[in-house]
Amino acid sequence: MCSILFSTKYNKDINLDDLNYHNQFRGPDDTCVSIDETNGFMFIHNLLSMTGKFTRQPFIDNSIICLYNGEVYNYKDFGDYDSDGECLIDLYKEYGKDFVKKLDGEFAILLLDFEKDIAIMATDPFKIKPLFYSTDNNEFGCSTYSTPLNMLGYNNIQKAKPNTAMIFKLSDATLLDEFTIYEFDLNQHKTSFDDWNKAFEESIKKRTSNSSQNIFIGLSSGYDSGAICCELLKNNTPFKAYSVLGACDPRIIHENSAIIDSRHSMITQSEKAEFETLWKKTELYNAHRDLVQRGTEEFIYTIESSSSNYKERRKLIDDRASSWLSLVCTHAINDGRKLYLSGLGADEIFSDYGFGGVKKTQHSNFGGLFPKDLSTIFPWNSFYHSSMESYLAKEEYVSGMHGVETRYPFLDKKVVQEFLWLDHNLKNSQYKSVLDNYFIENNYPFNRGEKKGF
Repeated sequence: MCSILFSTKYNKDINLDDLNYHNQFRGPDDTCVSIDETNGFMFIHNLLSMTGKFTRQPFIDNSIICLYNGEVYNYKDFGDYDSDGECLIDLYKEYGKDFVKKLDGEFAILLLDFEKDIAIMATDPFKIKPLFYSTDNNEFGCSTYSTPLNMLGYNNIQKAKPNTAMIFKLSDATLLDEFTIYEFDLNQHKTSFDDWNKAFEESIKKRTSNSSQNIFIGLSSGYDSGAICCELLKNNTPFKAYSVLGACDPRIIHENSAIIDSRHSMITQSEKAEFETLWKKTELYNAHRDLVQRGTEEFIYTIESSSSNYKERRKLIDDRASSWLSLVCTHAINDGRKLYLSGLGADEIFSDYGFGGVKKTQHSNFGGLFPKDLSTIFPWNSFYHSSMESYLAKEEYVSGMHGVETRYPFLDKKVVQEFLWLDHNLKNSQYKSVLDNYFIENNYPFNRGEKKGF
């Protein structure tokens, strides 16, 4: 995890520390500032070194410069590179703009080819890593967070699109082209969970085997964190689980204590895993809410349903989960752990927050009842946007503030594709059918149909 900033209108009157304030938290290992005052270009990269050797950015090859945030899991397929980002310029030189289609990972990329006068901005299928841009007054700017672009005087700052590469003319910021990076296939033809199970196993392995950093998860009695915990235990992968229990707010549903206890017991039986229980207290909530407010720029959730008039607009800091995530990250950093596996995306992809047409939340789009013709609903609101975009921001902003890298096993493109390929009857057989089947096959404790926790 890192952060990037590029601008074609450098302003020497702006304090660089102020400009880099929010971005710097995501890259505590190194900050590289490069300024070309003659042309007005500015590059800032903040590095959190997670994969391979310590490698500073930007990457430079003559007139080609690349800034990168995230992880490319298949980088070894392209050569014997010391770190994952080193493959990007070579791939561009071989495949041109389509180089981003070769990548398997979670990434935000800005590649500049000054000889060709173009900038290529690209995101992974779900735009997991935050990215903003502006083409205001024929000037191009791109940043992990929007605040630096605001400070540089850009207007009309926009969020980068998920699963999209955009090509701009550098000299006047004109949009030349854009295209979808990964095309999901909607043919629901598979009648077994076997291939999904394999994809999930591979997703966990690729996210845990390419870094020497210590791993942690948040563990509740829910499906999503439970599946990640189960797979880590199966693989005998070292990790620590943090369970945040109790309730400061009586409106919040308590965890299923019997399920939590059973899961903790399984962790205790492992030689390489451990857990810690953190208790919700009002003073802790208030302290971490203040910390999140100081350490992150403002982000407004936009959550809605395509099948009702429900619309939710609220600040990230008003989501109580952001404070509890900050609490978990604080303990993890103190324990020397920087790699967080998040269960985000399972609600959005596998259930649409519902089952059998019955909505479990107001922002569900179709109540989790998948149709025979998937093209009639795809992509549903929360597949790319709505709660997907909003809750990704919560995970990225809060963990990033602590210098923690978050990885998302359920948003692996192969995991998602295998789910989409499942016959609609199999999808609809149980709530979160892929996880329901996974728990049964692995004899892992869960409470069927219950929506709780992470």
